[in-house]
Amino acid sequence: MITRVLALILSLVTGAGIGFVLTFTHRQYVVELGDLRVPLGLIGGLAIVAALLGGMRLAFGDRLAALFAAAGVVLASVALIVPTRGGSALVLEDPISYSWAIGPTVIAAVIIGWPARRRQVRAAS
Repeated sequence: MITRVLALILSLVTGAGIGFVLTFTHRQYVVELGDLRVPLGLIGGLAIVAALLGGMRLAFGDRLAALFAAAGVVLASVALIVPTRGGSALVLEDPISYSWAIGPTVIAAVIIGWPARRRQVRAAS
């Protein structure tokens, strides 16, 4: 029981750390290909969130650890996104920032809500 609680706390802290760092880096590495701007920092950040939550779901075999990690990512990014008196310097009003504000939540909903794989029970022969 104590190891399960510790694993959930570490999942939350890991998610919060990743959400904190990726909120700072989601705007970096924007490559221009002609008229198209490709935000590599955003794409990489969303891929990291998907890998974290998918890994938690696969490693622990249930949704709870992935849910705690997702809560850490979302809470850390929301804490940095909330505008202060002078506005927010981390998240601007553009598609890249809106994608970062919504993306981790959508990824979490898909990964946590994905149906569990059914285990086949073999009959004894």
